[in-house]
Amino acid sequence: MLQVETRFMIKDLHRKGLSVSEIARRTGHDRKTVRRVIAGPVLPTPAVRRRKPRKLDPYVPYLERRMAEGVFNVPRLLREIRSQGYTGGVTQLRLFIQPHRPARASVATLRFETEPGEQAQVDWAHFGFIEHEGRRHRLYAFLMTLGWSRTLYLEFTTSTAETWFLRGHLHAFHYFGGIPREVLHDNLKTAVLERQPGGEIRWQPRYLDFAHYYGFTPRACQPYRAQTKGKVESGIRYVRSSFWPGLHFSDLADLNRQALTWLDSVANQRQHGTTGEVPFARLPLEHLQPILGRPDYDTSWLTSRKSSRDCLLSYGGNYYSVPATHANQVLLVRELESGELVICAADGTEVARHALVSGSGQRTIIPAHYENLSPRSLPPRSAGARQEPGLWPGLELPPGPAVEVRPLSWYQQLVEVAP
Repeated sequence: MLQVETRFMIKDLHRKGLSVSEIARRTGHDRKTVRRVIAGPVLPTPAVRRRKPRKLDPYVPYLERRMAEGVFNVPRLLREIRSQGYTGGVTQLRLFIQPHRPARASVATLRFETEPGEQAQVDWAHFGFIEHEGRRHRLYAFLMTLGWSRTLYLEFTTSTAETWFLRGHLHAFHYFGGIPREVLHDNLKTAVLERQPGGEIRWQPRYLDFAHYYGFTPRACQPYRAQTKGKVESGIRYVRSSFWPGLHFSDLADLNRQALTWLDSVANQRQHGTTGEVPFARLPLEHLQPILGRPDYDTSWLTSRKSSRDCLLSYGGNYYSVPATHANQVLLVRELESGELVICAADGTEVARHALVSGSGQRTIIPAHYENLSPRSLPPRSAGARQEPGLWPGLELPPGPAVEVRPLSWYQQLVEVAP
């Protein structure tokens, strides 16, 4: 193809009146070439190049569907299409995703690094709602990130109350295999009662007892300085972009199973963008304080309830029996992580123990609780009642009231004689 300068010279000579033959003689080009240049533009039309088929092309509809669901995380999408047979590299996938990715505003911050084993950062995040035990609950994620190795722990709950806050710490310590020297978090009500004008913090007594038991120092961020715990904030963004989009789960237990699998196989096995190393590879070098050799801290939920005159105590929308000697009394109720409900007297003596039931309006009855009471004192047996077997074989809960059964013709006769 002739250069632009040569094409311009040929057209310029023709514009000045030279013949095709003279132009061909002067430029050394064939007359057919000269005629073609004269008839055409100075800038030739670029040839349309056919795009070569890409290995990514068969997976474009799937990728577009996943992006519509909010999934833009390239490593995650790469794993998904490779499981479907994709054999290409990550570069063409990244180039395909980039134009569709929502733009994010950048904020300048100063990064603060900690020594191995020095600090973990904790935070809660809200993830919408979930149907759990027959009710609609808010869904929360508890996250803890080790500051040096960036090892992440994630667990979903339906409450941010003190019990679940402590259990999140405990489960994270077991997952990491040890305890950091300090834990940094927001001014959560489950940890900080209040900040004095001089900056002094009044801590929740149970949280301080928990921290003393495991030998770590709690630290709270300065108000309106949440970026102080930027490592766990980054972890939340990572969960929202890599794990959460397009996720399908059947219940809370299934969600947490998938979260644990993701932690073990993806989050803590990837090369971290800041450290350039795999979190699990760095974790043994954290030299955390050991957690083994001591029993777990009692994180059970403790509250009080008043039992009724018919020896029933209401908890979580359901009813549980107590011994007749503790009817119509204020009792302590402890919900264990194992799924049991322990009912104690005011002095802490255990008086009843039940397996927690789901739903609402259910009754769990232990017949032995009604010893020496007349049948009329027993609570009515409802369709949702559940009797613990083997505790008092001689007693059966009374049946419901007898109802006389009449034929329909009897009611028809009443209609006919009615005025």
